[in-house]
Amino acid sequence: MSTTVPRAVYYALASNVAVALCKFAAAAYTASGAALAEAIHSSADCMNQFFMLVGRRAASERADEQHPLGFGRESYFYAMVVALQIFIVGGLASAAVGIYRLTHITPLDHPLVVVAVLGASIVIEGAALRASVRTVGHELRSRGLWRWFRETGKPELLLVIGEDIAALAGVLVSLIAVAIAVWTGNPVFDALGGIGVGLVLMGTALLSLREIKSLIVGESAHRSVRAAMEKWLAARPEVRRIVSLVVLRWADDLLVAVQAELEPRGGEEQLVRAIDEIELALRAAFPAAKWIFFEPELSEHGDHPV
Repeated sequence: MSTTVPRAVYYALASNVAVALCKFAAAAYTASGAALAEAIHSSADCMNQFFMLVGRRAASERADEQHPLGFGRESYFYAMVVALQIFIVGGLASAAVGIYRLTHITPLDHPLVVVAVLGASIVIEGAALRASVRTVGHELRSRGLWRWFRETGKPELLLVIGEDIAALAGVLVSLIAVAIAVWTGNPVFDALGGIGVGLVLMGTALLSLREIKSLIVGESAHRSVRAAMEKWLAARPEVRRIVSLVVLRWADDLLVAVQAELEPRGGEEQLVRAIDEIELALRAAFPAAKWIFFEPELSEHGDHPV
């Protein structure tokens, strides 16, 4: 398990601290519900990055007797905590602020200050999103961000980029709401902006929770990785037939289980040596394959052995 914290987490933390302070100041000065909802959102994001840093540290602990495969999946637990916090602290709280403002209408004071702060926030959030996306490999970016979101096994990056997108969308919603409120002179639109921010965050949290749940349950590596590994195994002279191949994501690493029929090689010692050679070569060809379990299969067991 890599102990390196993705740079995207630091980018997001730095931007969210700066943006949250500006938004709280603007909300206090102008009595804007949309600005307050955005301030709560940015504060929640700061807490999220803290939890992701804690999760990464926990995931880097060395394996022990009770956890022989290590603690890499700790990052999944903390990712779920973060996603729940986005939903509750960010989404529900922001929507609650909007609803409260909707039932306690107050005029906006100095609305241009809110517009200026939200405009600056768009620049900061946009820069943070760009920096976060750049941390994703070019090959993955070329496939499209949505496909990467569905296929990545790195929950920290998934959440950071998801948060950055939600933050940018939330600021745009708030800016539009405040602009309409100023244009019409009706502060109701400002309150609706706070509710809109909450809905954006809750939607982002639900999408993230779905992906994290799949990782926790046990998600296979991308089919291209599995296909490449299957092709590599089939080309080995020792392998006569692949019975089954399971390639499971395990945090930043892969857990591989191979069941294959081998070419006859004399006694047990030759069989063990052949398996060792295959495992060493497979790990060299696929460095992410940290754990490899190879089971030789006898031909008389048929195509579907018990």
